[in-house]
Amino acid sequence: MMVSQTQPAPQPQPKKGLSLTREQMCAAQEMFKTANKVTRPEKALIPGFMAGSRENSCQEQDDIIHIKLSEHMEVLDKADCTGSTTMLADTVFEMNYATGQWTRLKKYKPITNVS
Repeated sequence: MMVSQTQPAPQPQPKKGLSLTREQMCAAQEMFKTANKVTRPEKALIPGFMAGSRENSCQEQDDIIHIKLSEHMEVLDKADCTGSTTMLADTVFEMNYATGQWTRLKKYKPITNVS
């Protein structure tokens, strides 16, 4: 008679007790409210980083990771006050794994018309 033994499934390691402060939770919710470019894995990575996780899952990249949150058109006044121009605005979440700092950046690009 043969008896097969199965090993129990490995227990997941408990998370390191990371949690967001109320202020961080509000900041994350505000960011994601208008985010139209962020992927699901990126959306999970951001609150973890904000809470203190420093496991860089993108180690092939630098210590500074940029995640594109949103992209939309914005009408901006021209610097010479001669009217306005429409620009493509990218909102980016920057995580610095070396320092633990994070920030949101807005980058503007001119819109090129394709004829």
